[in-house]
Amino acid sequence: MAQSTSPTSTRNTSRPLTITAGVTLALIAVQFALAGYGTFERQYHKADDGWFEPHQAVGYTIALLTLVLLLVAVFTHQGRGTIVRASVLAVLAVPLQPVLAGLGTDTNPWFGVLHALSGVAIAALTGMIFGQSLRSREQ
Repeated sequence: MAQSTSPTSTRNTSRPLTITAGVTLALIAVQFALAGYGTFERQYHKADDGWFEPHQAVGYTIALLTLVLLLVAVFTHQGRGTIVRASVLAVLAVPLQPVLAGLGTDTNPWFGVLHALSGVAIAALTGMIFGQSLRSREQ
């Protein structure tokens, strides 16, 4: 059942979602850059000197922000689609990404490939939430 809201209330409830999704999306871009840096720096030095630690730290920050994004979506009464996207996002970022990264490092590199593809899905979902929140603010 659709809930009717005035344009002003929609804009006010979308602002926290827009900010949270925007910050998360910016950190995801940083995350991809750090992954590239860590990969090529590791290749250059031929040793593991902690080149992925910044990538890991930003990853945990993104995971935390996806949980915040889910809470913001729920508590600001966003639509069902946004809440479902935020829920899937939280599942991908919180339990799945660290597990895939660990398995990719310790067992089989194909888990690392899945880790990267999951990162792309996280970026896409965050971008969808961000775009939708911007559109709802304009209405």
